[in-house]
Amino acid sequence: MLVRRWLDAAGITDPVLRHCYTVCAREVSRLGGGHGPWGALRIAPAAARPHTAALSAHGFRADACVDSGPVEDRQRRLADFAEATWAAFAAGGSDDPVLHATVHTYRTFGMPLSLIEDMLTGMQRDVDFRDFATYAELCQWATQVASCPFYGGMWAVAGTELTEAQPLVREFAELGQLTDVLCDLSEDLDDGRLYLPLEDLHQFGVHPEDVRAKRWTPAMADVIAFEAERVTDRLAALTAELEHTPVGPFIHAFGKHCRLLLAGVLAAGQDVLHRPVQPPMGAFLNVWRPLMRAVIPC
Repeated sequence: MLVRRWLDAAGITDPVLRHCYTVCAREVSRLGGGHGPWGALRIAPAAARPHTAALSAHGFRADACVDSGPVEDRQRRLADFAEATWAAFAAGGSDDPVLHATVHTYRTFGMPLSLIEDMLTGMQRDVDFRDFATYAELCQWATQVASCPFYGGMWAVAGTELTEAQPLVREFAELGQLTDVLCDLSEDLDDGRLYLPLEDLHQFGVHPEDVRAKRWTPAMADVIAFEAERVTDRLAALTAELEHTPVGPFIHAFGKHCRLLLAGVLAAGQDVLHRPVQPPMGAFLNVWRPLMRAVIPC
């Protein structure tokens, strides 16, 4: 019932497209529950929700190629997914509901395909993983993998009004991804990936081998605090710069969301090496409730 109302609000009447977008919403609900993109659907204006669902579902598909299943199959799965994505755009659609809806969303808003290209490039680096030597290198990767779902979602909300603020919104997406890196440090280490820059570990006298072995030291606590602080500081500055843009309310709430996560990272202490950080749902609802109320009853 809810998804039908969203489709009506977006003016999507074609039965095939309505089915495809419904599949996207279901995939987001199944794969991104809790604090994830399903919640993001509920705070976007109703007319933007089908498109946000398509972007999120497409991103989930790509992410699953990189982060799940046998490691030896991930390269092939990502290549197959990229090939199917580009074939869908070349043909103007696809038999795959998620790809069909994604093509429609990109064409509806005139989104550049460079968003998908960047995301796939960043994810390819995850498959061919190598340590990040510098913070700048980590930021470049974070921008690539996060810009497609985040900036694309903001574009679906604000349209071409977002154009002038594009660099700032992309940087905000980058900071969200860097927050995610700290929250998911334990899971990434389990998968053989260390997302902390080697130059920062060296600065604080932390050996990468100790991090990979999940050995906690006072110096490791200093590294985590350092990474969290520079993300937090930049979040505040960007939120102020984007306050009066069409996506200002979303940026404000997402900034609070990230700061809540970063506070959880710091509070976790050595547990950050052993379990993902996820504050209670009630804390997140307090952050997002004003936007959710603004779009009720849809």
